Amino acid sequence: MSFRDLTAFNLAMLGKQEWKFQTQPECLVKKLFKAQYFPRNDYIDAKLGHNPSFVWRSIFSARRIVRS
Repeated sequence: MSFRDLTAFNLAMLGKQEWKFQTQPECLVKKLFKAQYFPRNDYIDAKLGHNPSFVWRSIFSARRIVRS
């Protein structure tokens, strides 16, 4: 039984979700997050906001990885 680096694996999966936000504008998950966290602008310009959910904070934290 082998163990992976779970932190790196989690960041990779969050980065994948963020990539989906940027490349698939009709994705249902993106529409839900857009309505809640960035209704007036695009995902690139979104801010963390006040009292964000754990999922949004996690996706937002993976942002720097996808940008680089």
